[in-house]
Amino acid sequence: MVALDADTGKIKWHYQFSPHNEFDWDAVQVPVLAEMNWQGRQRKLMLWGNRNAFFYVLDRTNGQFLSAKPFARQNWNVGFDERGRPMLAPNAASSREGTLVYPGVQGATNWYAPSFSPRTNLFYMTTWENSFANYTKGDQEYVEGEHYGGGGGRGRGAWAPQKHGIGMGWLAPQGPNLKNDEEGYGAVRALDPITGQKKWEFKMNDVSVGGVLTTASDVLFSGGRDGNVFALDARDGSVLWHLLLGGQVTMSPITYAVDGKQYVAIAAGNSLYVFGLRQ
Repeated sequence: MVALDADTGKIKWHYQFSPHNEFDWDAVQVPVLAEMNWQGRQRKLMLWGNRNAFFYVLDRTNGQFLSAKPFARQNWNVGFDERGRPMLAPNAASSREGTLVYPGVQGATNWYAPSFSPRTNLFYMTTWENSFANYTKGDQEYVEGEHYGGGGGRGRGAWAPQKHGIGMGWLAPQGPNLKNDEEGYGAVRALDPITGQKKWEFKMNDVSVGGVLTTASDVLFSGGRDGNVFALDARDGSVLWHLLLGGQVTMSPITYAVDGKQYVAIAAGNSLYVFGLRQ
């Protein structure tokens, strides 16, 4: 994460979530900016649910590390030093025998949009729970112009479908989801940004790459890989409405108004759906 001076382009500060990253946990997640009371002082914060399974709070004016709490199962980190640098767990590195790491190569979340509501003071995100991968090292001779790897990651967690790996993409045909909770599941989770604690979760039938939208009426919209789009009460996660659209939801819903009427739009499969309140 880098903060740039918008006038000069110079770096103001930076923070690295996963130093010496062997697990493909690139920081492509969406940062959320909020002004909140932090330990008795009003501060300009950056909230970040990271792929490495930790929820971070930084002071966005100077990059000061304030907090990092796990929001999903992880076994690579045993804590943070005072500067916010993670302390790796023993044996949390790829090996010739293979190292089982939580979360997996997909991460505990990814690029799909989270949301923060100043009304509820909760941070909402799509989460992959019990996702893991087995990372191996191997010998690789360097040949100019050819692929150079020397290892690999093989996932067996939530993102590993019956017949198609992650490389096939989530738009590939999927078999029925027959996994139990220990084999992985997807959920929308609400976190308290101050403590990092989970306040509620809405479990889905499968993992999801759908983003989250919250509105000023305390309604949360999202969708899943099973083709279901839903609205939840942002305060407690209870279901207000849902509809099976047939195609996978792999985007974030949006809301807009035309002539004073509000609409919610979301794509499922290769179709765009728009919803509004009945007249």
